Amino acid sequence: MTQNRADGTMTQQMRIRYFVMNLIYHNTGKSVKVPSTRELAKRFGIARSTIQLAFEQLIKEGYLVCRQGAATMTNPLSHFVLQPETRNPLIGVKLYEGDAFYYGANFWRAISSVATELTERGFNIRLLMNAATTPESIDREVHESYLDGMILIDTGLEYINAARQAMPCVVIANSPLPDLPAQVLRSQEQAIRHLSRLLHTRNCTRGINVTNPLNNHDDYQVVRRLAEYNPDLAFRDLALEDIRKEMQENPPDVIVHFEQYAEILQKLVDESGRDILLVSRKAPVRDQYYNGYYFDFPMERMGRTAVDMLETLLAGQKSLPVRTIEAELKT
Repeated sequence: MTQNRADGTMTQQMRIRYFVMNLIYHNTGKSVKVPSTRELAKRFGIARSTIQLAFEQLIKEGYLVCRQGAATMTNPLSHFVLQPETRNPLIGVKLYEGDAFYYGANFWRAISSVATELTERGFNIRLLMNAATTPESIDREVHESYLDGMILIDTGLEYINAARQAMPCVVIANSPLPDLPAQVLRSQEQAIRHLSRLLHTRNCTRGINVTNPLNNHDDYQVVRRLAEYNPDLAFRDLALEDIRKEMQENPPDVIVHFEQYAEILQKLVDESGRDILLVSRKAPVRDQYYNGYYFDFPMERMGRTAVDMLETLLAGQKSLPVRTIEAELKT
């Protein structure tokens, strides 16, 4: 099978493979003529020898039939493992820019909520995992994935703008984005207000914000908003390795952190014997070891809302009002 390049972008053979798979997908049970290597070379700007290698692999796998002196045809007996129902749209699901080193548990929960809802309504799904960060790679993925619609989760604006020009799209994001036809906005505002009242009741004045250089500025919204609601509460930014010393010398009242630090911070608080409130930005992976608070989005509702909006767009609606999903504060 053809592979993606080391940088995550589609190889030239993969582009040809997707083209052929699209022919088969939309002509299940039929034998369809495949354009010649010369025609495909002109269309895709790929060497004929590379296209021939892709054809040979597809013939080996049973997707194409080639007889000497005759045109290359799709195999009417070939089928996809999942036996897709071609009468239903093919929907792409894209997280971030694709091809991250790994996705944390909360991101898989988001993907699962969308995929489950799409599956239950009979849609077919393609999870887009290629890295698409340059204008060329974005344009190629959008137009050569042969999709009927997309749901984009925390994807960059450049990718969103390219996708929305090509097909109906629904965007799931943490902050409002301009001029989108359909957006599901995740909001923590109500949960932050609830937490703010709790901190005020506990007379919290010293806070620690555990930093992570890999996370973007949007992840610090919780700390900014808590400080706005509680003028007497001051936060210090500290790296995880500095927390133990700070807890001994100048113990805080509250620590706001990323979910991957939940277990180790809970252990440090337990060892200190102090009454320190822990607040995780997202649900900890192993919350049985965690006694603090965390923000949790109702994922099923988020997936259902996104697919509702996509169905409406596919039916011909041009744009929809922003739908907001509020996080819940849990412990």
